[in-house]
Order: sequence, then structure tokens, then C-alpha cells
Amino acid sequence: MKNNMKIIMLIGMALSLSLFAEAQNGYTVKGQVGKLNKPAKAFLIINDNGKPKVDSVMIVDGKFEFKGSTPSPTDANVMIRHTLNKNSGVAPKRDAKSFLLDNENISFVTPTDSISKAVITGSTLTEESGKVDNYLRPFYDKYKVLDNEFKAQPEAKKQDKDYIKTLEERAKVIADEIVAAKLKYVKENPDQYMSVMALNSTLAPGFDAIAAEKVFLGINENLRNSYLGKKVAERIASTKKTQDGVEAPEFSQTDVDGKIVKLSDYRGKYVLVDFWASWCAPCRRENPNLIKAYDQYHAKGFEILGVSLDKPTDREKWLKAIADDKLIWKQVSDLKGWENAAAKLYEVTAIPMNFLVDPSGKIVAKDLRGEALNEKLKSLFGNNPK
Repeated sequence: MKNNMKIIMLIGMALSLSLFAEAQNGYTVKGQVGKLNKPAKAFLIINDNGKPKVDSVMIVDGKFEFKGSTPSPTDANVMIRHTLNKNSGVAPKRDAKSFLLDNENISFVTPTDSISKAVITGSTLTEESGKVDNYLRPFYDKYKVLDNEFKAQPEAKKQDKDYIKTLEERAKVIADEIVAAKLKYVKENPDQYMSVMALNSTLAPGFDAIAAEKVFLGINENLRNSYLGKKVAERIASTKKTQDGVEAPEFSQTDVDGKIVKLSDYRGKYVLVDFWASWCAPCRRENPNLIKAYDQYHAKGFEILGVSLDKPTDREKWLKAIADDKLIWKQVSDLKGWENAAAKLYEVTAIPMNFLVDPSGKIVAKDLRGEALNEKLKSLFGNNPK
């Protein structure tokens, strides 16, 4: 019995050492690029936690080799500098090949002197990327059909708003099909790094963070903890804070008279939190639409709270813009520009931007502009404003 236990322990130790050794193995990136020699030089550029990590070697008889390790899959490039060109005054032509790097033995081979024409072998990630490209190509080809259709139209047709609208609607259908195809791939391939990349590419402005989180949590934990995986998690978390249906983050700032105004002061009413600035031309163009909405629905319980991203030096311009545009609702700001505390809380990266908060304090819509705002308010207050 004791001997059996010793054997089991030895087997366990051997397995653990084997796994540890496998985990410690790094990558080898080799290349054969024609017959290049000095001063030709190869560079390996790796995305290392969001920062470029560069390694370089001289090319001898067309050969180069890099060794190292990466804690998780990442995107990388091999670039060739053919000549020094120090005094020519002409920038050398970029010659590079992108690929996905993991701890594998990867080879770049081309009979020419250009790495861009190299065939990559040994990179399972790059091979999988090619499979995904092939899987998605039929969907993207539909865009080409639309583009060719548009180019074939006479000039008058190209200016036809109704025709353009139909093209936009058809393009939207294709975009939705692509997102659905990518999500299908993610769900069917939870152990593939390409699933992290595919999910990340679906996180367009206004994406459903709650739905995306469910898909993300189905991906292999190690992949979720990769650099890109962590970035996806951060983006989902930040968007989720202002997702439709979640409670609007509380904030308070001073109005034009120096009085503190809190978002919670508006409980019991619908309030549009409008982020803008005096210097923002699109914001100023949107103000007449806000005035119209306020005039029509204010008596029914609709409010607007303006939050300015002006700077301390622009205070007078902010006040003048309020007067010139005839904005009669509350205006607040901490006058910190893009560092405005409320804007950062709501992840505002472009203006105009707004969030519609319901009487209970939950976000029910965002980025409502033009007719979209009117339609939303009509659905909430009915067809008979005032």
C-alpha cells in the first residue's frame, strides 16, 4: 500500500512538473526572408499590456530569430528594415506582417525580400483568425454589393434621400447579421482567443452591456484574464453603469448662481441630463430641438439638466451661450472641461451626449437627438403635449 502511495505521489509530482514546464515554455519566432543580409534588421513588436515592446536582431542570410515569452495571447508584428537610409531624406518603405502571438514555435517564410509576403506557420491563433475571417467574409461581402450598387446609380439617385435611407437600413441589417455571427462564434468557441477579439469588435457605441457580460462570462477564464480580456471587462463594466434600466449615478454640481444642484432633486420627473459646452457647435445646433421638447413636455413632468464641459476661463462664454440660446432650464458645471466629474462618472467621451432618467431615477434612454428625442417623449407622455 505504501509503495502504491509512493508511485501515485511520484506520478503526481511528474505531472505537476510537466505542466509547470509547459507553462514556462516561451515562444520562438523564426524567419527566412529571401537572401537579406546586413544592414537589414528584423523587429518583433509586441503589444505588452497596451504598450509596444520591441526586440530586434540583424538578418543574416535571410534568417532571423526571436525568443521570449508572453503571459497571454497578444497581437504582434514582425517588421523588416531593409536599409539604414539615414541621410536619404526619404522614409524607408514599411515592410511588416501582423500576427497573433502565443508561446509557440512560429515561422515566417518567403522567397522574396519582403516579410509582408511571408507565409506564417506554427501560430494556431493566426490560423484560427484566418478561419474566422473566412466565416465572416460572406457577411462583409454584402457590404461590397451595396457599395457597388450605389456606385452604379446615376448622380441624381445618389442624392435621393429616400434611396440613401434604404441603403442605410439595409446596411444596418448586415451589421446586425455580422454581430449575431460573431456572438455565435464566441458562444461555440469559448476556449479560443479569437472569441475575446470577436466579442470586443461587437462593443460599438450603445451596445447592450448586460447581454455582452453574459456572453463574456462564458469565455474561458484564462482568456478573460488576458490583456484584451481585461479591457473588454472594463469596457462592459463602464458601459453597464449607464445602461438602460440601471440607476443613474448620483452627482451634484453648482449652477450659474453658485447653488448646489443634485440629480436626485429631479426624482418624480423625467429629466434629460444634457452634456454640452459653449464651444461645441453640434451642441449649439441641437439646443433649438431641446427648447422645443422642453416647451412641449415640461408641463407634463419633463425636465432638462444641462451639464457644461466648459473650462474656468470659459465661464463668461458659457453664460453667454445660455443667454444667446435661450436655455431656461437649470445649468450646472464644475468648469473642469473634459475632467468634469459628472461627465467622467457617465463615461462621456463626446458631446453632445444625454441620458434620459425616469421618475424612479433609472436611465431609460441615452444619446437622444433630433427626432429621436421627440419620438421618445411622445411615447412617454402621449401625442398631446402640454
